[in-house]
Amino acid sequence: MKNLTYLTCLLLVIPVFSVFSQGVGINTSSPQATLHINGTLKFEPKVSNATRLVGVVTNGGVKEFELGDTFNITSGTLEVTPAVDPNVFLIGDVNQAEMAQTTSQYDNFDMSLNETNIDKMILRVSGETSGYSVTGFSDGYDGRIIYYYNSQNVNVTFFDNHSGSNAQNQIITGSGANEAISSQGVAEFIYDGSLEKWILINLRS
Repeated sequence: MKNLTYLTCLLLVIPVFSVFSQGVGINTSSPQATLHINGTLKFEPKVSNATRLVGVVTNGGVKEFELGDTFNITSGTLEVTPAVDPNVFLIGDVNQAEMAQTTSQYDNFDMSLNETNIDKMILRVSGETSGYSVTGFSDGYDGRIIYYYNSQNVNVTFFDNHSGSNAQNQIITGSGANEAISSQGVAEFIYDGSLEKWILINLRS
């Protein structure tokens, strides 16, 4: 009985799986590629997020496609890369209203530089009702530029090398002293990856 079962299984497999010198065929006796499947295919990758794009070409073959500058894959999803005019600075918003209820000194200030404001260069800050200070910004990387636009009628002071923020998030004002914007104004910063500090390069009140 056991031998009969083995023989039956073998007879069932032979018609659908054929091996030839030119390739392997499933549901075909004349494979046209290294692996030729005549039917549907289900693939279960070991990783949850896709990192590359493949597709079927005219002759039924499968190949990897270059994404180029037009597309990108984020968290397993294919997205169109937005066209950005290099002469246009995008503006992002940072609302301090909630944080302002508990602090007037912003340490490791999270302005979503790696999230919603990842492509924004001008950050419009609002929500404060009284003067406040900033000791540093989180998520800096070499060459990252931000224009800190204090759009509210309150003063903001940027502390020089202040220990309130982590070392890699601190600010170098260049003067060795704290620098401030009186009421509305803009402070321009660039992150130095070698120093691991934000450098204040311009201040406009």
